[in-house]
Amino acid sequence: MSLAGVVLAAGRSARMGSPKALLDFLGLPFVVRILEALEALEIKTRVVVLGPDAPRIQPAIAAHDCMIVENPEPETGPIASLRGALRALQPLQPSAVLVWPVDLPHVRVATVERVLEAHRRTGSAVVVPTFAERRGHPVIWGATLFGDLLDDPDATREGARAVLHRHEREVMGVPVDDPAVIDQVNTPEDYERLVREWNRDIY
Repeated sequence: MSLAGVVLAAGRSARMGSPKALLDFLGLPFVVRILEALEALEIKTRVVVLGPDAPRIQPAIAAHDCMIVENPEPETGPIASLRGALRALQPLQPSAVLVWPVDLPHVRVATVERVLEAHRRTGSAVVVPTFAERRGHPVIWGATLFGDLLDDPDATREGARAVLHRHEREVMGVPVDDPAVIDQVNTPEDYERLVREWNRDIY
């Protein structure tokens, strides 16, 4: 099985006021923390999708072996970033992609390994972690749905959830004990809470 990791980091971070990809989490920028997690999971093909802040973010990831894809129109939503990554990956023909938004740097590696194991065991078209009966990220999309993700007009309007809803019977939820899968960091308040909670747990 050839699985690629895709980090979505093209958003303008308007509510945060600065690039979320470069926020510090346990001594590393969000985007680097996720790349290191992918490396620990031995996901060898890694793609980072960047937007207008690419010149600021690229130096932070220069030491990491990853493909960089630019989404010049992040206002179109994450689906445009995912499509850019899938197009860039087409020559490699991955069997699936693990899609990890950059605002979830605190998802545990063990959590993602559990999602990966479920995909390896079942081959489900979509594998998604759940916490408290809510679906979260990162999500694994199988290659059988790449065409829908790339071309579905409903996905253009509504995002990848339109494809997920259409293929609901092919979705496998994996219950995890990691609340980070549903805890996206979107605002300065979210970030302050994240830092406070992790500092409390560590010290």
